[in-house]
Amino acid sequence: MQTILQILTIVLSGAAVGLVVLALYNWVVDNALKKRLTQIIHQGRAQAGTSLSKTANTQKVASVINILSKLSIPEEGWQSSSVHLKFLQAGIRNKNAPQYYFAVKTLLTMVLPLVLALFLYFTQPDSPFARGMMSVLFTAAAGYYLPEMVLRFITNKRIERMRSSLPDMIDLMVICTESGMGIDAAIARISHEMARNNPDLAQEFYLSALEMRAGANRIEALRNLALRSCLEDLDDLVSVLIQADKFGTSLAEALRVQSEMMRSRRAQRAEELAAKIPVKMTVPLILFIFPALLMVLLGPAIIQLMQVFANKPSP
Repeated sequence: MQTILQILTIVLSGAAVGLVVLALYNWVVDNALKKRLTQIIHQGRAQAGTSLSKTANTQKVASVINILSKLSIPEEGWQSSSVHLKFLQAGIRNKNAPQYYFAVKTLLTMVLPLVLALFLYFTQPDSPFARGMMSVLFTAAAGYYLPEMVLRFITNKRIERMRSSLPDMIDLMVICTESGMGIDAAIARISHEMARNNPDLAQEFYLSALEMRAGANRIEALRNLALRSCLEDLDDLVSVLIQADKFGTSLAEALRVQSEMMRSRRAQRAEELAAKIPVKMTVPLILFIFPALLMVLLGPAIIQLMQVFANKPSP
């Protein structure tokens, strides 16, 4: 009976892991399918039959993911929630991304600790209850915070990529404004020019250009740009653009000053990282390099001293 219960626990654990892998695979397939459909529409070779067949194959998995995501996803106010803003700041704009995110979060928080509890109960019945409960609670906490940590890691990497290319984009904006373009035309132009070097930053400016074309207020579109980017330097740039638009000051001169300020900040960040290197190298030096060095230098002397005190002649 115990063997059957162990096999059942292993099967349930495998099913939970397989569901996570299948959800990630469904997400990747959905993104690849949308990119392929966009290419087909631009090329004029629509293949509706293939897309429908792929969609039909993933309906069962999508239904399971929908059930799991309903346990965690906010029912109301999703568009104005902080979680939706985190997805925008991470550059994830797929409409199915929240369902996959909350489905994985529910699976890791509820299903995986339950499987672990069953596994410990049937495989280690004599183990202390407190230790098993702590393991289950630790697994649930790790499953709850792991998706958030991954999302935060993706956001930070995206912010670093945008921060490194922002001074170059401001220089392009200075060139565009000095050639006679307005703010709207300059934003639209640099979003196309920087699409290859930094697609994240170019995408944010392109969305702001689309908002202004759709009739949104320029100040509102620029503030939405700063909100989506979650970048302090870009927030300062948006403030400069808004002030130049309100007071009618020279936009090119303000952008040039802002570009120099951002380049000095980038140099200061590099100097700060360089100054932290000796402090970070202290721990590896003490734990790994110094013991090996002392062993090589003092090892023979210590061996000879031990031989002398033991009254043994050296060979």
